[in-house]
Amino acid sequence: MIGSVTAGDSMWNVALRMGAVDAALNSARWWASVRWGLGTAASVSAAALRFGGRAAIVDDDGTIDYRTLDRAASSVAVRMRAAAVGPDGGLAAVGILCRNHRWFVTALVAAERAGCDTVLLSTALPASNLAEVCERDDIAVIVADQEFSEVIAQSGTNARVFVADGNGPDAMAPIAAEGLRCSPPSRRPKLVLLTSGTTGAPKSAVRTLKTTRVGGVGMLRRVPYRLGDRYFVASPLFHAWGLSQLAVGLATASTIEVRQRFEAAEIGQLLCEHRYDALVVVPLMLRRILELPIDPASVRRPRMVLSSGNVLSGELARAWMDRFGDDLYNVYGSTETAIGTIADPADLRAAPGTVGRPPDGVTLTILSDDGMPAPRGTPGWVHLASTAQFLGYTDGSDGDRAGTLMATGDIGRLDKDGRLHVSGRANDMIVTGGENVFPSGVEEVLGRHPGVEIAAVVGVDDPEFGQRVAAFVVPRQRQRVDADMLRAWVAESLPSFMVPRDIHFVDALPMTTTGKVVRHRLAVLGQSERV
Repeated sequence: MIGSVTAGDSMWNVALRMGAVDAALNSARWWASVRWGLGTAASVSAAALRFGGRAAIVDDDGTIDYRTLDRAASSVAVRMRAAAVGPDGGLAAVGILCRNHRWFVTALVAAERAGCDTVLLSTALPASNLAEVCERDDIAVIVADQEFSEVIAQSGTNARVFVADGNGPDAMAPIAAEGLRCSPPSRRPKLVLLTSGTTGAPKSAVRTLKTTRVGGVGMLRRVPYRLGDRYFVASPLFHAWGLSQLAVGLATASTIEVRQRFEAAEIGQLLCEHRYDALVVVPLMLRRILELPIDPASVRRPRMVLSSGNVLSGELARAWMDRFGDDLYNVYGSTETAIGTIADPADLRAAPGTVGRPPDGVTLTILSDDGMPAPRGTPGWVHLASTAQFLGYTDGSDGDRAGTLMATGDIGRLDKDGRLHVSGRANDMIVTGGENVFPSGVEEVLGRHPGVEIAAVVGVDDPEFGQRVAAFVVPRQRQRVDADMLRAWVAESLPSFMVPRDIHFVDALPMTTTGKVVRHRLAVLGQSERV
């Protein structure tokens, strides 16, 4: 072990865990940063110099080491740069439309080395949205899996397509094998992440590569990362959460295992066969793994299970830790603000459902409607400030700021110990008869019922109360549950105005790739059982 791990680690212990006493690694990091700047390109280069034969990526097709990854990325970067040069000699952007595999990582590193801004494209983008993003963000090259060829064709984009998982002159594998050497870029490129909007084309948030690389010393003190760890990243790499953990893994010369599609049964089997240092998930993935008939004694427990990207309910956090141990971390933030708070296992035991405290270097403030700090315990608008904030959207607009503070769009409160509790998105709040209802509170109570697999709550128009609470429920298989039963269950824990008047039973909920419910699509689902 390189350094012991404790909560709120000292700077010295963090340095030990990150390999700061390794002179050869330090030299490699210095040389790589001079050549490529701070980012994933330098991380891969340094790891290739110091640990060339170490496994870098393990995917559905096997394993590649850091030396191979480094050489492949440089060769692809040469071809990518040539394809992205515009009529004025400037470089256009590269879009990556891939699932989790080695070619996603290769394309990410290659685009940075080429000096091209990189736009990470959601695998769920429809053709119309893809066309808008390509036009808005000046994408001239797309690295894409073959399964997305029809979407690209329907979008009408003129971008040059490099096929991630195929053969032919524009396929990544033969280009990587050419062994071309890439010269350093003439500009430091930026990274563009699409927001997880659920209506219309998502906005494009611009980040610098250095703020995406590790996430700050404060996070390293709170989360026990180590040099040479082994990760399983189940979260999509194109999303800010999965990308951030990929960046940490590359910066620590770790082995990163991925799969193109999440299959809970496969993950459960792998957790019994291999010892991972980190399992990176969204909460829905935790729920799916918990549903498996796994004997906890057969699981080779990871040192850390890192969850983010959506609400981790107190019920789900307790269930995971009771079954698999206190290894769970809940990370809160957004594409625009980056990481804002971290709840470690002790936080989740003491205050289930909390998203924790801000790490060093992050300022957290709850503001009232008048823009003044809210008293401790009083709900208000969650604002964060750090050096890792995004730079703005590519359309020229910006996030909602109050000085250096940026609004997350959530309503939350701080408890007596300084932990943040998020009630929900401000625009999801239901106002019924003058009472405010956040869906997350009702959803958590419904989710505790033994007959409910998952539930989502929205407000619908009501002529008497303005809005009424409506629930969409996916029942568990072989469980009998009806609307009156669920209303009585909710009424035992919550006020009457929070009890759903409409209950719809559905087979599944519409969700984004990170498990967020697409609330505006709920209205067309199911048959209502209404009071």
